[in-house]
Amino acid sequence: MEFAFTLVQMSCYEGHRERNFDLARMMLEERRPDRNKEFILLPELFAIGFRHSDYDRLGAGIPGPTSEFIEELAEEQSAYVAGTGIEKAGKKWYNTLVMASPDGRILAHYRKIHPFQEEKDTFTGGDRLAMVEAGGIKIGLQICYDIRFPEVSRKLALEGAEILIFPAAFPDPRSAHWDSLVQARAIENQVYVAAANRVGAAFDDKIYFGHSHVVDPWGVRLLRLNSEEGVKTTTGDTAMIPSVREQITCYQDRAPQSYEEIEYFNE
Repeated sequence: MEFAFTLVQMSCYEGHRERNFDLARMMLEERRPDRNKEFILLPELFAIGFRHSDYDRLGAGIPGPTSEFIEELAEEQSAYVAGTGIEKAGKKWYNTLVMASPDGRILAHYRKIHPFQEEKDTFTGGDRLAMVEAGGIKIGLQICYDIRFPEVSRKLALEGAEILIFPAAFPDPRSAHWDSLVQARAIENQVYVAAANRVGAAFDDKIYFGHSHVVDPWGVRLLRLNSEEGVKTTTGDTAMIPSVREQITCYQDRAPQSYEEIEYFNE
């Protein structure tokens, strides 16, 4: 099935949701709608950032202003839109991804399983994987640091995911890691990977380098942004996936019965 994927690579004004909403809308004003099913991906916590003192002051964004914005944006753009925001359940905060349909409905949500280092002081990790069928295409949902856990992508791919998405906030100096990980998840699973990373400076002196890109099941980068704000669109076709898997038969050559035990040897 043919599709289009648009990545929004933007800065984040910490704790200023409306300003970030306005920026995302402005950046998409010149987007030309594609005739295919289109998906738009925003960076991780694009609306509020990581300054945790803002969370109690502003309250949850999902459900709330962030999920409502994503619903509105999806309807305005006639596209599927995915982004993450802060969700509160009881006393626990979650970094949660939601995807909305072109008619402005939330279709799916996913709580980031792997909070990164100091994020664990605020966020609780989710306890399940998530996949959504949107426009007839199966999409595996992940967030940022999840990309370092290849077993998550493989599980989603084995369950039928055709595209893996990663909204992210990867900072310097890990750009080489990011570039390699995005491409690796596509090559090893023979699926499309779409990854939107933040740019610009943060309140804690981190610098986000961008490098948002889409990689096809053969490992070819279909688009890649540098380190400036920008919006780019590319197209793909899930019909490519069986063709790639016929050439490199990783799936039919798997031997899971041999993966359960390790035979140890000592010198």
